[in-house]
Amino acid sequence: MRVAPPVILSPEERTRLHRWSRRRGQPDYRALRARIILKAADGFQDVEIGRSLGISRLTAARWRRRFLAGRLRGIDRPTTPRVVLGRIDEARVQAILRAARTPDPSRNRPWSTRNLARELGVSHTTVRRVWESYRVRPVPFEVWPSRPDPRRPLVPKDLLGIYLHPPDYALAFSLGRPPEEGSRAAGTPSSSGTVPLALDPQIRAWSRSPEVPASARRGGWLHFLAALGPLERAGFEIGLVACAPNLGAAPEFRRWRTTHPAIGWNLLDDPEEWRIRAVAAVGVLARGSRSRSFGARGELARAIRLFLTGYSPSTGPFEWVASPDEAAEGEAGFQLRYDLSVTGHPGFKKPTPVVRPMAPVADPRVREMARVVLRRSLRLRKDERVTIESWSETLEYANAFVLETLRMGGRPILLYQDEPTYWAAASEVRATHLARLGEHQRAAMARSDVFVSFFGPSDRERFHALPRPTMLKLSEYREALYRAAAKAGARAVQIALGRASEASARMYGADLARWRNELIEGTLVDPEELHRRAVPIAERLRNGRIVEIRHPNGTALRLGLRRCRPSVSDGRVPKARAKGTWELVQLPAGVVMTALDERVAEGTFRSNVANSVGVMDTIGDVAGGEWSFSAGRLERFRYDQGQDLFAQSYGRAGPGRDRPGVLSIGLNERLDRAPLLQDQACGAVTLQLGRNDHLGGSTSTYWWAWLILRGADLSIDGTPVLHAGKLV
Repeated sequence: MRVAPPVILSPEERTRLHRWSRRRGQPDYRALRARIILKAADGFQDVEIGRSLGISRLTAARWRRRFLAGRLRGIDRPTTPRVVLGRIDEARVQAILRAARTPDPSRNRPWSTRNLARELGVSHTTVRRVWESYRVRPVPFEVWPSRPDPRRPLVPKDLLGIYLHPPDYALAFSLGRPPEEGSRAAGTPSSSGTVPLALDPQIRAWSRSPEVPASARRGGWLHFLAALGPLERAGFEIGLVACAPNLGAAPEFRRWRTTHPAIGWNLLDDPEEWRIRAVAAVGVLARGSRSRSFGARGELARAIRLFLTGYSPSTGPFEWVASPDEAAEGEAGFQLRYDLSVTGHPGFKKPTPVVRPMAPVADPRVREMARVVLRRSLRLRKDERVTIESWSETLEYANAFVLETLRMGGRPILLYQDEPTYWAAASEVRATHLARLGEHQRAAMARSDVFVSFFGPSDRERFHALPRPTMLKLSEYREALYRAAAKAGARAVQIALGRASEASARMYGADLARWRNELIEGTLVDPEELHRRAVPIAERLRNGRIVEIRHPNGTALRLGLRRCRPSVSDGRVPKARAKGTWELVQLPAGVVMTALDERVAEGTFRSNVANSVGVMDTIGDVAGGEWSFSAGRLERFRYDQGQDLFAQSYGRAGPGRDRPGVLSIGLNERLDRAPLLQDQACGAVTLQLGRNDHLGGSTSTYWWAWLILRGADLSIDGTPVLHAGKLV
């Protein structure tokens, strides 16, 4: 018995399909398709779906197949009937189509239907029917001769479509001219050139591959190419980077090429060569301007590259094409990133079940971590009320805190947030509703003595793919929760284990098992030991004037101190006070930070720590960064990797971006490569540009960037503090 391929839905997809399936009052082409997919996701076969919905088995199979390839977009397209050409012979049809690419020689203008009809001896309605059937229109021609100056090459400006159906692959880009060098904003460093997208003028005829039958792949290709038709008719200049072994000489391809002259091709026959070319073309998108609704295009290009390189060819086809409206706004690539981050397609990510079972506490180190946090950081006492906020990925750890709280005589309450349900709500509910904190939640926080919060949601790729206004609005819920805890005077910690998930590990380029292990081990460090290390360093930073940093890699930097009180993160939670600032302690901890004198900075600081976050407003791979200062200002910067990412972010920053801001020294010997916590590794020296008013400085611009150096010698007023990266 033939078994249909299974359908696995993400929370967002299931919610959207349920909404479509309830549309019964008016004709909706999506309602029946949504019911088919929902039943397929429940495990029904095509025959059973056909019987229950009163349709044929082939209809159910067709929409299952289209959903698996294109997800929601695959069933969200209305079917448009093709114009029947009748008995018009093929030669005359080809002549009419070729005429659309050539001017009328008598007028040097595009052919009209009546003039072309007289020229070919057919009726003008025949010409119109052929053009409408193949969806072509006469291309405009220049009347005056073009300028003799060489034209700048076309480069990818946005990502309009993606087709992954092994062994066939394609990326569709909208093409445009790169900006002139003189159009750069003042003070913005130039990037490292522009890579043009070379397009073959004609399709190449590849040798036949006997192991891959060409006839089985033509339908998918033609479906994808037909989906690009609305974008072509909207006036976009489109370029395709494609891999289609054994199909280049197919008659369908030649005919489609003839009828769509505005689409250029770069056709390859090796999938690995296509992957290299596609990643390079996507990288050009990183040099575009920042999106107003989403964020940096460098982060977009990096996310798309990670999806492409992580795609598993054995998981079936995937097809995505932007709508003309999305392409017109220049944000089609951002929509693709969001769709890839929420799709249940198994080729890109491990699908998350809609219902996650309650997780038992199995790892003894988790219990030990809970004991260390409750006893040594929070100093929990008998009969105190403990509120524990947890998400799906951290439920095992939250259960450990519940058990340890009960063992110590406390009274725990668990606030559980199911992440799949959260993402389903985020796709259907207004963000303002999700940002509100209920009175019952405020009442629980008002009666809490201790508050333990696990960072969430854990899928940071999906969160960063949201439009920026939605992202900021969703963040208001957590801020409201913290304000309620501050008002109650609760001793509070936030545990970074919630950051570690499969999707976040892919986004940050980290090994998930190692990441989680580091976070647990880093949290197990005794806060009193971190405090003992921090006190003498903080005292020297507070009373010192000059810091000198040296390293064999060429680092030789002299910085000034403001002689203000440093900020110490040692994992100890201060006692609640009726008046004063409330502090949410981050765990793992282990760093001393101080504001720098913005007027003093001489020399060079070169990083030897690669990381995925080097500036505050985007995510991208950064390595080998080097900053050169003179008279307290950044004069030059250079990166082995991430030059464009830093240059674009630096160009968007305000006054004070070129001033030294913050210096920090790490204290935690159990942290090494954990994303966003590399500055806390013992002996790590981190230099930050930009904002430092929160630590007593005078730079208030809302921008900062940092470089991390390990193995350095650091002295304060001549007194050694670090020697070869070791605490003195």
